[in-house]
Amino acid sequence: MRMRALALLGCVLVGCGDDGGAPKDNGVTTERCVYEPVPATARAGGTVTAGALQAGAAERVLEVPVGTALGGYTSRAGFLGSAGVVDTRKVKISGSFNPSIGVESAPRVKAVALTAGDETVVILHFDAIFVYEGMLFDLEQRLGPEYAGKVIIAASHSHSGWAQFTGHGPLKLGSGEMRQLVYDRFLAAFEGAARDALAARKPAKIGFFYDGNFDPTNQINHDRRGDNDDLPGGKEKDNHFYLIRVDGTDDTPIAAIPIFGEHGTLNDDDNPFASTDSTGALERVFQEQFDSKVVVMHMQSAGGDNSPNGHGGIDCNAKPGNASDPCFVWAVEEGHGRAAVTTMMAAYTAAGANMKDTIELEMLTRSVETGPKAATFAIRDGALEYAQFDTTKTPDGKVYDGSGNIVSPIDEFNAPVGGALCESGNAMFPAANIPGTEGLVPYGSCLRLDVAGEILGEIFQIDFGVDEKHPVCESTRTTISALRIGDYVIGTMPGELTVMLASYLRSKSPAAADHTIILGYAQGHVGYMLRPEDWLKGGYEPSVTFWGPLEAEYIGERLLELMPLALTPMREDGASGGADKVKLATMTDGLEIDDPAPLAGQVPATVPETIWARTGHPASAQPAAQVERISGIATFVWTGDDPNVKTPHVVLQHETAPSSGVFVDVARRSGRVVEDAEVVLAYTPEPLQRSGPQTHYWVAEWQVVPWIGTPGADAMDERGGVPLGLYRFHVEGKGWTLDSEPFDVVGGGLTMTASRAANTIHSVVKMNAPKGWRLLDMDLKSNQPIPLKNQEVTVQVRSGVQILSTTTATTDANGAIDVLDNPQANNVKIIDRFANATSVNL
Repeated sequence: MRMRALALLGCVLVGCGDDGGAPKDNGVTTERCVYEPVPATARAGGTVTAGALQAGAAERVLEVPVGTALGGYTSRAGFLGSAGVVDTRKVKISGSFNPSIGVESAPRVKAVALTAGDETVVILHFDAIFVYEGMLFDLEQRLGPEYAGKVIIAASHSHSGWAQFTGHGPLKLGSGEMRQLVYDRFLAAFEGAARDALAARKPAKIGFFYDGNFDPTNQINHDRRGDNDDLPGGKEKDNHFYLIRVDGTDDTPIAAIPIFGEHGTLNDDDNPFASTDSTGALERVFQEQFDSKVVVMHMQSAGGDNSPNGHGGIDCNAKPGNASDPCFVWAVEEGHGRAAVTTMMAAYTAAGANMKDTIELEMLTRSVETGPKAATFAIRDGALEYAQFDTTKTPDGKVYDGSGNIVSPIDEFNAPVGGALCESGNAMFPAANIPGTEGLVPYGSCLRLDVAGEILGEIFQIDFGVDEKHPVCESTRTTISALRIGDYVIGTMPGELTVMLASYLRSKSPAAADHTIILGYAQGHVGYMLRPEDWLKGGYEPSVTFWGPLEAEYIGERLLELMPLALTPMREDGASGGADKVKLATMTDGLEIDDPAPLAGQVPATVPETIWARTGHPASAQPAAQVERISGIATFVWTGDDPNVKTPHVVLQHETAPSSGVFVDVARRSGRVVEDAEVVLAYTPEPLQRSGPQTHYWVAEWQVVPWIGTPGADAMDERGGVPLGLYRFHVEGKGWTLDSEPFDVVGGGLTMTASRAANTIHSVVKMNAPKGWRLLDMDLKSNQPIPLKNQEVTVQVRSGVQILSTTTATTDANGAIDVLDNPQANNVKIIDRFANATSVNL
C-alpha cells in the first residue's frame, strides 16, 4: 500500500521502530513505523526570569477547496447514506465521503504570539474536528528552530469544518482520506497566521478570569453524557470557565481567549457547508463588541462530554413555501453566540482588573509513547495495568471486585494492535470482537483494529495501516505541552477531554486549580479521553478510543509530570525524557484540476438547471432589482475557478451615497468586512460528474437581515434595520474580479392581521421570512412568522388611501396592538421604526 511503501522507504533514511528488544505483546512490532527525534526544546538550559510582555494576534481564512469532506460524522461516508448530498455530483478530492458544497461561515485559523524575556510562544486555534500531530511539528519546522516546543495548536471541534488532513487511519473514518493539497493549505494558513501574529507584537499586558460555576442554567453548554451519572462528578458539565485577556500597554485590546468545553455539533451530518459551528458563532458575536479587530479565540477544555445549547432555529417540517428548502439550522449558531456574549463580556471586563505587563513565560512540549506495549499503560503507581496482550488467552470476565473496584491487571482489553467501538456488551462486528468479552460492558462491542481495519478499510477505501502484527503508527505516539504564563499553568491534552479527567488533572496540578487551565483537542488526537471508571460505563464516548480504559489517564499522568517543569526557574528540555515522533508521510493526490477554468470570471446568460442554491434553483444569474428587508434574498451566479485552485472571495458592498456609483465593502463594527456567515457561498460543477474539463458555477446568497456587528442595528429587536440603498456582490478570483448588478434594498418583510371588536381594531404584526435562514428570534423558528415584539410602531387607520387616524404605540410580546376603530375605515397600515410597512383590509 502507498503509505506503507513510504514508511518502508523512510526506514533507510530515518529509522524504524524496533520495540527496544522488550517482550512483544502477541508478537506485535513497530518495525514498519518510521520515527524521528523530537527537536530539543528551544532555549533549554537558560533561566526563567520575568520580562516585559509583548503580544500580537492575527487570523486568516483556511483556503481549503470546496468539495473537501467535512469532518466529524462518519455518516457522511458515501456508502452509508446521503448525509449532506444535494445532487449526483462526484468530486474526486472527497474520496469515499460525500463532498462539501459550499461555505456558510468560513473556517479560520487564529494566532496569539507572546514574548517575555527571552521566551516566545505561539498559540494557534483552528476550526476543524481535531489536531493531527504532524501539523504541530511541521509548523514548528517552518517557523524555525527557535520555535521547537513553543507552539500550541488546538482545534475548535467543529463537525462541519474542513477535514482530510490526517494520516491516522482509524480517524479517517470521521474525516476522509488524507489529501496533500488540503494538508498543505492548512499548513500555509497556520504559518501565515503565526507570522502575522509575531509581526504584530507590541508592548502588552495580560489578565485572567476564572469562574468555577459557569453557566448554571445551561444557556451556553450542558452535560451530554448520561452513562456516568452514577459516578462522583459524572453529572457535572464543564462549568470551569477561564478567559485570558491581552491588551496593549496603551489599553488597546489585542485578544480575548475564552476557555470552556462544548462540542461543535449545532449542525448535523446533513449540513454540507463548511461552518465554524457553535464556537465560531460565539467568537463572531463576541468580537463585534469591539471597535477594532480584536482576535477572539475560543479554546476547548472538557468538551468531550459537553454539548452547546442552540437558540432559535428554523422549522424543518415541510410547509407551503418552503417544502423544498433544506433544513440547515445555521440560525442556532448565531443564537448560541448571542446567548453567550453577556457572560463573555462580563468575564472580559473582570479579567482587566489586574493585568500584568511583566511575566514569567516558559513552554515545553513532549512526545509520549502509547501503544503497542500493554505495560506502557500502567497508571496509579501500577495499581491499574493491563495484562500482557495475548490472543491465545481468554479474559477472566472479572471487571470489578466485590468492593466495586476495577480488577487489575485488566485482561478484557486484549487488543494487541488496539481496539475501538467499545460501547456496549453486544458485539457490533462479531468477526472482529475480542473473544471472551461477550456481555461485558463495554468490552463486548470492542473491535480489534487488525481485523476491523482490513474490512472497514476496504469499505471506506482508506488505508488503516494496521494488521495483526503491526499497529497504526500514529496510534503509538501522541504529544503534550505545558505552558507557564506568570502564575498560571496551561496543560494540553490530545483529544476529547472529559469533565472527570479534567477535574482530576486540576486537582493534581502543581498550581492551584483556579490557576490551572487544561486544554482539550490540542497537539494531537487519540479520541475521547476518559478516566477508567468512566470508560467502563460504556456509551458512545469510549467507542472512539484506541488503547482502552487506561490510555487517557496514562497520558494525563505524563502531563502531570511535565507541568511542574514549566514552573521551575530553569528552562528544561521537554523533549528529553519523552519519546520520538512518527514521521509524516506525504501523499500524491492525483486530482484533475481545471487551471485556467473555462469561462472563469463571467456571468452566465442562463443558469443551468443543475445549479444548486440554498433557496432553490436561481431563475437568473443577477440579483433582483429590488430586495425586501427581512424576507428578501439577493442571489448572484457566476462561473469561476476550479475550487482546487481558488475559492472565490465574496464581499457585500454598498453604495456610499445615492446615485454616486461608488461602492465600498460593507463593514462590521469591528472593521471586518461582510464576507461570510451572512453571505452563503454554494458551488456546483457542470457537468456534475467529470468526463473532461468542467465549468465551475458559484452562487452567493444574502438574506437581507442585519449582519452581526451592524452599526446601530445589531440587537435582536433591530432585525428589520438593514440600511436602505444600493448593494452588490463583489467577487475576487484568480487574477480576475467581478461585480453583480446593483440591487436596491427596500422596506418590507412584515405581515399582519386585523380584526374589529368593541370599537377597537386589534392588529398583530409579524416578521415573515419563509425562505430565510437567518436568526430572527432567540426562541421561535425564524422561517415562520415572528411577532414584532415590544416595538414601537405607527398604526394608520385608513379609508382607501385617506388616513383617518394615526397612533404611535408599542406592541406586546405577541406583536399585538389595539387602536380605536373608525366606522369609515376599511384598512389598517402598520409602520415599524425602520419604515417597514404592511397593511390589511378590514
